[in-house]
Amino acid sequence: MENDKQFNEVPITTDIPMLRDRTIYRLYIKKEEKNDINEIKAISKICNINYIEARKKLLEQIIFVAEGDAYEMKDLLQIIGRYEVSYEIKPQYPY
Repeated sequence: MENDKQFNEVPITTDIPMLRDRTIYRLYIKKEEKNDINEIKAISKICNINYIEARKKLLEQIIFVAEGDAYEMKDLLQIIGRYEVSYEIKPQYPY
């Protein structure tokens, strides 16, 4: 009984690499030949802009969408994963 009580009082720690990661990641849409409706929808959702503004953004040569830390990028990837678009994260996102 006494051993069980001691075991329950021992603190448990976990190592979550994302908590220590201070890298700022940048999300880019890979430019397709023609503007795809999914690209417009994805940029509109992530950048919180209307479809017209999103379409204008797609005219840019490099399409920077957002930046954030590891946790923010995880959330952005969940959003962009709903659309069939090609994207790139710099530096490489390890999670």
